[in-house]
Formats: sequence, C-alpha cells, structure tokens
Amino acid sequence: MNGPSEERPKLLLVDDCVSQRDLYQMVLDPEFNVITASRGLDAVALAAAERPDVVVLDVMMPGLDGWETCTRIKSHPGSADTPVLLLTGNTDADLAQHAIAVGAEAVISKPCSADRLLRMIRDAIDARPHH
Repeated sequence: MNGPSEERPKLLLVDDCVSQRDLYQMVLDPEFNVITASRGLDAVALAAAERPDVVVLDVMMPGLDGWETCTRIKSHPGSADTPVLLLTGNTDADLAQHAIAVGAEAVISKPCSADRLLRMIRDAIDARPHH
C-alpha cells in the first residue's frame, strides 16, 4: 500500500534562516516529502542517509556555507547523484560558474516565486540520471 508520502519525491531543504525555511517548506510540502536542515554539516549527513531526490541549499550559512556543503554532498558516494539547487540572495556574475564548479544543477536567486522554484526543482529531478 503506497501512502501519499511514498509517491512524492523527497526534498532536503537547507537554510539557516527559520522564516525562509518555513516559507519554502510551506510552498514545497504539497508536492514533496520535505526534510529540513539548518546547517551544512547536518545537510551533508542527511543527504547521504536519507537519499533525497533533490537538495535545495541556501548559499549563505554560518559554518559550512552552501558552496562547501554542495561540494561535500557531491563527493559522498551516497549522495553524488543527487541534484543540488543553490538558493542565494547574491547576484554575482560568477555564480553560475561557481555553481558548476561545486556540482550544483542550478542557482536560484532569492526572492524566488513559488512557481519558479517548483519548476526548477521538477526540472532537476527529471534530468537526474536513473539507475
């Protein structure tokens, strides 16, 4: 028997800001089985243990930032295939190149509309290699 939680893709949402995390979780909950983390180190461990279908990761976090967190998620065998989308308020021109360098699928600028966020997440999951 499949419950609704098994049919929805699993999404790991990582943001140190509680209000941002709650807002994105509210938007994503209807379509995804959302697990959250507030720190990069927790995200690295959860990505390997929970095997989410996609990770949405804030770039600006204390301690392990999003760049380093993404690098670690991508270098772990249990989560290397997991698509990572980086969320940032930064509009630096080098962002896309930096994202590719750490293995992220895309950079999403904050603020991001719910529709755009959902579309980018779906695209990342659809583009994922299936084993």
